[in-house]
Order: sequence, then structure tokens, then C-alpha cells
Amino acid sequence: MQSKIKCAIFDLDGTLVNTIDDLGNCCNILLKKYGYNYEWSESDYKRFVGNGARKLVDRAFGGRLSESELDSIYAEFKPLYKNSMLDNAYVYDGVKEQLDMLKAAGLKLCVVTNKPSAAANGMVEHFFGEGYFDCISGVVDGKPTKPDPYTTLLALETVGCKADEAIYFGDSNVDMKTAKNAGVEAIGVTWGFRSFEELFAEDPSVIIDEPSYISKLI
Repeated sequence: MQSKIKCAIFDLDGTLVNTIDDLGNCCNILLKKYGYNYEWSESDYKRFVGNGARKLVDRAFGGRLSESELDSIYAEFKPLYKNSMLDNAYVYDGVKEQLDMLKAAGLKLCVVTNKPSAAANGMVEHFFGEGYFDCISGVVDGKPTKPDPYTTLLALETVGCKADEAIYFGDSNVDMKTAKNAGVEAIGVTWGFRSFEELFAEDPSVIIDEPSYISKLI
């Protein structure tokens, strides 16, 4: 493994863990509660995610909510999702084995996600164990979200690594833009929520089709 890379950063939803069913189910519950008749597919929800839970709710409601309505329904979404986020979620096959290899090689591991911080920490610790990742950088209300580099730079500062010592794995255009905005090498993964074409359009260093390639890039 190349000694230059000291830190591997991973998006969470669609990169480490498949969360789409639980995210969609929570939106569907709220849509039904408020009398909206949208019947979104799994593919629809895969397009809606990536810019944080508040934006997911906005998209699920067809962009028809006022700011105050969106604030109110988003406030309902957060505890609803927190209580159900592990119902159907699972780690993608092969991911844990690859992470173990990176840890064994001495790399720092970070999660950088647009999932709310409390939910991100709970999910990561459930699937990987407390303290497995060196940093979990989620969204705090009022702070910038990806593709702003804020959470990525915060993670790098936390683990004491420079941008050119890190590599970033993600499944969406948001992730590719985030990596570039932070000055970190971007790697697209196609097993998540978005297409090869979307990733390719952002000109990442590499696009990989299965987790077994993760350790080969470090």
C-alpha cells in the first residue's frame, strides 16, 4: 500500500450501508399523513437522497412545501427515522472486510455524511462497533452540508491528516464534488444509489464496481 495515503473517507448512505428502504418508508408515512398521493419508487428515492434529510423530505413532497411547512415536517422526520433507520438497512457485501484491511494497514478511517450527526453515529456504531471509525462527521443543523467541504475538512482535522494524504469514496455527484472542494482524491462507487454516468460526469480519479477494489486503491 502507498505510504502517502493515511486516511480513507467514506460516504455512509449508498457507500457503506444500503439505507434506501427505511428512508423511503419514513417519507411515505409522512406523505400519507399529510394527504399527498405521491407513489415514489425505490429509484425515485435514490435520486432524492444525497443532499441531507431535509432536502430528501422536500423532494419527496414534490418541492411543494413552504419553508415553515418543510421545517415542521422535517422535525417530524428526524425522530421517525431515528427509530426505524435500522429496520431494513444493511452493510454492503464485502465492505467490512475491506475496511478491516485498511485498519490493519494503519489508515485512519472516517465517515463523512449528510445524515444528521446523531443518526450517523448511531448507525455506524450499530454496524461497525463503537470506536471502529476514527471520525464520524455528520450534519449539525445550521452548519454547511456536502458538497461544501466543511464536514470533510473537519474530519481531516480530527484525525490529523492533510487533504493530499486522504482518499474519498462515495456513490453520488455530491460526494465527488465534496472531495474536489476539499482537495481530496475522489473515488466513485457504483453499488450505491447513483449511476456510473453521474459519477463519470464529475471526473473522479477512478470509478469502482465492487468493494473488493477499495484496498487496491490505497
